[in-house]
Amino acid sequence: MNRFISLGEVRLGLRLIVKQPILSLTIILALATGICFATMGFTFREELLHSTLPYQAGDRMVRVYVLNRDSGRLDLDLERYRALRDRATSFEHIGAVSGRPFTVTHEPGEVESIVGATITPRSMRWLDAAPIAGRTLIPADGEPGAERVVVIRESLWRRRYSSDQDLIGRAITIGGVPRTVVGIMPDTFEFPNKGELWLPLDELTLGGNLAAAMPGLRVFGVLKPGVTFEAANAEANTLSAQLPTPPPPDGIARLLIRPFTADSNESNIAINALVFVLLMVLLVVASNVATLVFARTWARAPELAVRTALGAARSRIVGQLFFETLLLGSVAAVIGIVAAYAALRYFKGSLEGWPFWITLEPNPATVVFVVVLTLLVSVICGLFPAMRVTRHDLRNTLQAGRGFAFGGFGKAGALLLVVEIALSVALLNGAVTMARAFTSFYEDIPALPKNQVLTAHLGHIPEADQRDKIAVAIRELPGVIAAGAGQSLPRLYPSPRPVSVEPIGAEPVIAPQPAPGHAVTDGFLAAIGARVVAGRLLDRTDFVEGAAPVVVVNEPFVQKFFGGRNAIGRRIKIEDRGSDKESPWRQIVGVVPDLGLSVGDPAMTAGFYTPVGDEMLWYLAIRTSVDPITLTAPLRTAVANVDPDLQLLEIRSLEDAGREERVFLSAIAAALTAMGGMALVLSIVGIYALLSFMVTRRTREIGIRVALGAANWQVLRSITGGAALYLAIGGALGTVLGILFAQARAVILISIPAPGVWMPAPIFMTLAIAGAVACWVPARRALGIRPAEALQAD
Repeated sequence: MNRFISLGEVRLGLRLIVKQPILSLTIILALATGICFATMGFTFREELLHSTLPYQAGDRMVRVYVLNRDSGRLDLDLERYRALRDRATSFEHIGAVSGRPFTVTHEPGEVESIVGATITPRSMRWLDAAPIAGRTLIPADGEPGAERVVVIRESLWRRRYSSDQDLIGRAITIGGVPRTVVGIMPDTFEFPNKGELWLPLDELTLGGNLAAAMPGLRVFGVLKPGVTFEAANAEANTLSAQLPTPPPPDGIARLLIRPFTADSNESNIAINALVFVLLMVLLVVASNVATLVFARTWARAPELAVRTALGAARSRIVGQLFFETLLLGSVAAVIGIVAAYAALRYFKGSLEGWPFWITLEPNPATVVFVVVLTLLVSVICGLFPAMRVTRHDLRNTLQAGRGFAFGGFGKAGALLLVVEIALSVALLNGAVTMARAFTSFYEDIPALPKNQVLTAHLGHIPEADQRDKIAVAIRELPGVIAAGAGQSLPRLYPSPRPVSVEPIGAEPVIAPQPAPGHAVTDGFLAAIGARVVAGRLLDRTDFVEGAAPVVVVNEPFVQKFFGGRNAIGRRIKIEDRGSDKESPWRQIVGVVPDLGLSVGDPAMTAGFYTPVGDEMLWYLAIRTSVDPITLTAPLRTAVANVDPDLQLLEIRSLEDAGREERVFLSAIAAALTAMGGMALVLSIVGIYALLSFMVTRRTREIGIRVALGAANWQVLRSITGGAALYLAIGGALGTVLGILFAQARAVILISIPAPGVWMPAPIFMTLAIAGAVACWVPARRALGIRPAEALQAD
């Protein structure tokens, strides 16, 4: 250290930091904000993409995906499962698991839905499963004709059975079938989710029949030590190619072996997009800090000139300036890591549904990343300004008796100013666009009834006859006005499908346009309070075999596709991307208000409802004349009487449907707004500090120009002209980048609106006003000084 910087110079640097508390605090908070966001972003990315299961072989546990030619996921057929299990040499184990809710009947006839899993019993030994009582599942439990058994969780044992020590060996009814309790697992055991019971999958059929396994199974395996994913993928696809391939649309294209904790490619893109947003914040912070440090360093030009005149080497001056920035960065790193840890703990505790292997705690790799990041930012923000300043002959600066002028700041200062403005406008444009879209997911929908509709998610899709029996049973419950089932509920944004309008007469043929919609049963529209605007609702005649294809559309659909003209009797074709069949022309028989079919993107509110055909229906909607929540228990009993193995999830009022999604999206909206707001504040502070300093350093020039007879407005124009030019360049560049940045909304698996060109305008105007004030205030102050005093200013 003595070669580049002495202990006295260290003390001098500390005194200067303390002597300038506002500037130092601004730099620390700016860096801490960037480090906090970056730490959170990379922690999310590492946890969601590169985490491992907390088992002895967790780093070797993989998922086996079956993909068609469009990279869509298929269920793994039994023949390929057995080929991998019995013939693949890359795996030590191949098993299957399915997490889902089960209907448990307690005495005296009380029905409860409990989340659990069915799993191949041989897999339990790879999960480090150690029961607190009894035993875990064993291979014999998966043999044909084996006794029907169940292993339950400690929490269920305590909650429903009062920690009864004699529960082992007794039977409980699950899905209408008595099963013997053979073991109790501790609450610390979780796989594949935080379920409370585990049932064995028979090895012969995997819960299905001899032709196909139970739908929705997750096939997983354990790689042998030293086997790479590439080798496992190659072997799996070689074995698959030797087996018959089902015909389209279920034709298997390939098998994909990935880490068990890894998600789909779409999630990878979304996570990387989040990291990109956070890095954008970091870039704004870095440019802001570099601007402040640049101005701070130039302000010390006379002091540095004195040291140079006294013989100080350039390396010692640069070393001291770098040390001061590094010290500020170190303090900011500590604050940023602590803030990131607290924020991650908050997210983990406030949002449900996290996979059990996600800890959301910064790991050593993340801490190392933050340290390297701090050093990098310190080098960029400390060494670069120091090298720029000391490049000039500081003794000439001392002899001139003044610091730098606007032109003396040069290309580097102009570039910093333009980059900061451009990044701020771009980031805020994207953040505001997405936040505005996310907040719309929990806005009120006037046409929906309030507190009069009960909804439920069907955990297991019933057959058509079961569906009809469920509807009949529900309609017989006291207080039920209407009931039906549908593929989606309001606010749950079904995927849009291409829609074509049949032209009449000389009307031009218009290319298909996307519109969301879903299939419903008789009574669904009435259950969600659909009011007829024109025509009629779907009735029972529309659901009989051979009925003419019809459709009900909403008012935004009429406005978008027909310009608000009468749509009753017109025909549309709804393309089905997953089928090779020719889509029929459907006649519009009714128009209803906007019922929140799709929210977030105003362009996607135009939608439709079709009578159910072969589609799978996921949701129940029940309109009542009483408090909907009072029907929860009777609803479970009615469904269990139809089929004890059917499960009802998320029984709640229509107002609360999709609550988790809205809470999560509101958290994202708040985070994006906070990031954008922080970037705006930092940019305003940085721009104000830089321009104010630049104008202050031109006090001598202002005095000379006033002494020579220049008018005040001429002086102000010359001072603000250059800054206005850089503000305009940065604003224009930021507007373009902001629109491009917001276009990345396509990587998110929900629909959000396209960004408006107008959106960057208020952001840019805010920064422009800050820049104008930063120039005007010190300039007016300088103009108020007498020329003789101005000529003596530094």
